[in-house]
Amino acid sequence: MRPRDEPRRIEAVRLVGFGPPPPLSLQDLAARVSRRVAVACRFEPFSDAEELPLIPGRDQVCADRLLARLEGEPIEPGAVRVGLVGVDIAIPIFTFVFGRARSGGHAAIVSTARLDPRFYGLPGNAALMARRTVDEILHELGHIAGLQHCVLPDCLMHFAGTVEQVDVRGSEFCPRCAAHLPGTRPAAG
Repeated sequence: MRPRDEPRRIEAVRLVGFGPPPPLSLQDLAARVSRRVAVACRFEPFSDAEELPLIPGRDQVCADRLLARLEGEPIEPGAVRVGLVGVDIAIPIFTFVFGRARSGGHAAIVSTARLDPRFYGLPGNAALMARRTVDEILHELGHIAGLQHCVLPDCLMHFAGTVEQVDVRGSEFCPRCAAHLPGTRPAAG
């Protein structure tokens, strides 16, 4: 058996929604991710999972507990599952997170809540929200493949603690990070 921290070769991506559906089509997101990675990406029906695990004393879903739930579900060898939630997620030591994954794992969580301009009182923008969501999915896939946060500010693996930083860092992996994710393709301009 492969150690948990060992990089994972990603051969397929499965998107699945949890809880209240995000205001994006999983089918559209799967198509967008497919255009960026050279592996099959498809969506699965929304999970009828039990109540989402809240962080005590906060009105946010615990990203680690939701990730553990996804990691406990069987999946075919080489595939990874990305759970999408339309609610705010966090971990106890951070006010919020956009996503969560473990190096070498087979699952990730991405929240669309803070990627939606409406979260900040701005008009909705489906194209911007979809781009941000795909970028966060790819960022988390990078972690699954064994990548850490990159020091280059315009690399998709650079840490982004705000939605403005998500937008500024861009949608591309730097050459060093891209080399660890064979088959990644540049974002369509």
